[in-house]
Amino acid sequence: MLARIKENIAAAGEDPSEFIDTTLRMSERKYAALPESWRKGFEPARTVRTGKPKFRLTLDEEVC
Repeated sequence: MLARIKENIAAAGEDPSEFIDTTLRMSERKYAALPESWRKGFEPARTVRTGKPKFRLTLDEEVC
């Protein structure tokens, strides 16, 4: 529905980017599935974010 509204704004002669933010994403799985030659074309636009850190606390047992 938002894509249709964006088209209507453009058809009215306005710039849709003044009203609508557009985000393009590609999952890591889909990126990895691309042929090597295509992946090279995506590399300049690629942003890799790390996941949330995970911590695990353990108690060391005393060794006598």
